[in-house]
Amino acid sequence: MKQAPNWTTLTFQRQHFDPFHWREAALCVPAMPILILLGQAFGWAAGGAVAAGAAFAVGFGAARELGGRRWGAMIGALVGMTIAAFLGTVLGQHSLVFLMTAAAAAAGCAALALRDEDLWWVVLQVVIIYFVAGYYEGHAAAAAWRGGMVAVGGVAELATVWALARFFPGAAAPIIVNTLKPSTDRGLLVAHMLRAALCVGGSILLIVPLHLANGYWAPMTALIVLKPRLHETRIRGLARLGGTIGGCIIATLFSLACRGQPALLLIGMTVAAGAAFALQKAHYAALTASITATVVLLISLGETSPIANAEHRVIATLIGGVLALVVALVVPHSLPRSFSLGDRVGIRRTS
Repeated sequence: MKQAPNWTTLTFQRQHFDPFHWREAALCVPAMPILILLGQAFGWAAGGAVAAGAAFAVGFGAARELGGRRWGAMIGALVGMTIAAFLGTVLGQHSLVFLMTAAAAAAGCAALALRDEDLWWVVLQVVIIYFVAGYYEGHAAAAAWRGGMVAVGGVAELATVWALARFFPGAAAPIIVNTLKPSTDRGLLVAHMLRAALCVGGSILLIVPLHLANGYWAPMTALIVLKPRLHETRIRGLARLGGTIGGCIIATLFSLACRGQPALLLIGMTVAAGAAFALQKAHYAALTASITATVVLLISLGETSPIANAEHRVIATLIGGVLALVVALVVPHSLPRSFSLGDRVGIRRTS
């Protein structure tokens, strides 16, 4: 007798093996165009773009859980990003304190990457916002404004996803599961933290005198590209560089073609953001291209030059990516055996 299909199992397989999750993307995208439209309606195009960017980052947390809590990753990212936006703006990337704290935060983030993927993702969003806010350094009033816009965007995203999930619960199930086995190899852990601190600190020192419009992409790229193993760093670095350049070119050409037509830019940004949310489990280069295109179009909607930003983003990405590859080659990927306590990092559970 033919056995009836197990719909629970089929749903699980769809969520965890289908590379394109359009249902999940439909939950995470709506807040972004709404924030852009509200910003333009009230004459705060830049504020709307900042809020939409924060919503974009927080939205990726909908694919995860944190501590077994369904909305934990989104809430954690929202709170941490708001604080980081304020502190980063006050300290500014030109200060020694910012440089030291950015390097320390990168080291801590690298350590979490070897312990807990979901917590690492939350901290990564916080550290990235810290890098971005440091570029837009200013006094307490400017810091409060940026932190406020980040909070507004994050809250809007969380509220929208939560509301839509009540009507479409099947689309709201997490699609990224933490399967990382924590490592007890202290040597590899310390070496990876050291590489992250060197990459981020070095990239900030390199980009500050260049006065790039998107210099924060250098430390951000370095931190994301760097992996515990050399071959992983190479693969991720090449994928990110290729995806970033491709996304920049496509979004820039689209921005130029739609100059003076914000409605078309908004549609393009919405489509790019939807692709980014849907491709979270697809090829990393495709995901990176979608994310980059979304950010370029957000900047265009914020009334800045798409050409300059695209060029500077590519330069900053190259600096961060190449630096990560160089540091990965030079700095040992593990301390001497006598310092290590055992298991290699990066082994994943198979059950």
